[in-house]
Amino acid sequence: MNVSKIYASYLESKLIGVQAEDANQYVVRALKHVIQDVFAQLSATLIITLATSDAQMDKWFGNVVGNLASTWNSVSVQMLHVNHLPHVPGRKYCNLLLVDSYKALLSTQITEDNADSDDHEYYFIFLQARDALIPAELQQILNHCLNNFWLHCNVMVQTAQMEVLIYSYYPYTSQRCQSAQPQLVNRFDGQRMIHAPMFPHKLRQLHQCPLTVVVWNAPPFVELKWDERAGQMDAIGFEVTLIKQLARHLNCTLIWHNVTLETVATYQKNWGDESQPMSPLELLMKRHANMSVGNFRKTAGRNDKLTSPVAHYYAPLVATVAIKHFQFGQLTLLYFPFQSCVWLLLLVALILHGLIYMWRWRPIGLQVLELLLGVTLVRLPRSWLQRVIYAHWLYGSIPLRVVYQSLLFHFIRLQLFETLPYSFEQLLASNFRGMCSSNILSMLREMPQVAHNYDSYISIPSPYDEAVLDALHQMGDGRYFAITGLDPSVAHLTATNRQRSYHILSQFINLQQVVIYMPKHTYFKELFNDMLRNLDASGCIDFWRRDAFAEYSRRTLQQRSLFQLQDDQQEQRQNEQLRQLIGIYSLMGTLYAVSMLVFCAELLCHRLTKRKTERRLL
Repeated sequence: MNVSKIYASYLESKLIGVQAEDANQYVVRALKHVIQDVFAQLSATLIITLATSDAQMDKWFGNVVGNLASTWNSVSVQMLHVNHLPHVPGRKYCNLLLVDSYKALLSTQITEDNADSDDHEYYFIFLQARDALIPAELQQILNHCLNNFWLHCNVMVQTAQMEVLIYSYYPYTSQRCQSAQPQLVNRFDGQRMIHAPMFPHKLRQLHQCPLTVVVWNAPPFVELKWDERAGQMDAIGFEVTLIKQLARHLNCTLIWHNVTLETVATYQKNWGDESQPMSPLELLMKRHANMSVGNFRKTAGRNDKLTSPVAHYYAPLVATVAIKHFQFGQLTLLYFPFQSCVWLLLLVALILHGLIYMWRWRPIGLQVLELLLGVTLVRLPRSWLQRVIYAHWLYGSIPLRVVYQSLLFHFIRLQLFETLPYSFEQLLASNFRGMCSSNILSMLREMPQVAHNYDSYISIPSPYDEAVLDALHQMGDGRYFAITGLDPSVAHLTATNRQRSYHILSQFINLQQVVIYMPKHTYFKELFNDMLRNLDASGCIDFWRRDAFAEYSRRTLQQRSLFQLQDDQQEQRQNEQLRQLIGIYSLMGTLYAVSMLVFCAELLCHRLTKRKTERRLL
């Protein structure tokens, strides 16, 4: 039916507002075909919405829906009558909308209902208007579809000649980009649609149309550089390689939009201030950009505002701690060569011999300790029993002293460490404090382990893991550990020649997903999902990741001059030799101190024995 047909009926003295029954049935058959052969294949439910500004047209739409209700039986239908029923909120996936103008389409509020969903809905709009008004109304409706990323959006019209035509738009064509030029995609011949499918694929290629990508310098994911030949900024890195491959597949060009990401607090402070640069989230939400890359981790807060395809990289968060905190102390190193049972047996034997000597030969009781420490005796005892005990004690202690001294100097040379921790909870229990970027800390706040000990963490005002590792290195002897990504940590420690000075814990703190964020209802989510799955299955993504991180480490090493590397190695050797000397001198000092104590004890015992002897003589 068409208003022009009604007007023609009036001129022919027929009933006003009544169209010939064959024309009505023609429209009903077209809509029936759409419901049974199109929507029934997409979903088990269908939303039919009626919205008009004219009572006569509203009555005719009701008559059409009544005829449809007697013919379908394959789907569950929910009827929404905008003019007679209150608004029903909620997402609407498959939609058949009967409207007489663009204004009536806006009154359905379907755009607001589907604003927070990520997937593409299906919209089949039956526009009923006079032939003279159809082009303008059709253009407005398709512009609305384009601006709200309604990719699957078809508009059906009926002309005065009783033709049922299906129009849609292609956002990217060889003539224009991001345009909603109406194109005839189908026609009803009375039994079926001439072309299939009803919703054609519109993104097979983008005809070199530009896509804006929000990037920031986050090596080795994204590294920004200036291309002298092209006279513009270019980017390299793991995610850049991935995006360029997707762009090559889509036949589109890329425009890099550089933003400087400092802290989350800075962007929250400037949120909505038009005089300040917009954050990456704002750029995507306001649709000034098509996507963003640069180690963008998936969070619940971002998912509420943006959409993303499947994750192309899983970023394990690990704890990195300096190994020097777990070196054996001087006192610990003294008793480490022997196990506890050996020291216990030695102590029991020493006490037993001491008790025997204190009971029978008190004046020479400390000679047992002298023999154990390797001190020579001033004179041998007269008793052969004492000489046998001394010989047994001397020959029994010599192997112990030789083995002990050999192991002790060997361990000092090797620089032994205590058992290294495997979880960050052990570090927190040992009074360590964690440091990470403000972005990561805001994400970790959702973890119960972090929320319970939130005061044990400090944030670094930088989004880069390399800055966190450098801050940890500058802390020196402070009891801190860094929370960073595994691959950036390994690459940076290797590039700075610090991999031997730090230990990366084997247990992950968290496993975060790195994704490509896009605006809600973006055209490219489903397309990117398919391409990313294919690239991941072929191993390309993993290969590009390993190649990008290896190239970043190699390039960073080349940038460091040979003089700096030699200085670092020489300083490391000097520190190692200095630690060895300190250990040896500490051991010698400890042994001399023990010898002095033994000497003082002997001197005291000698004086006490001399006084007792003098008293007996008197």
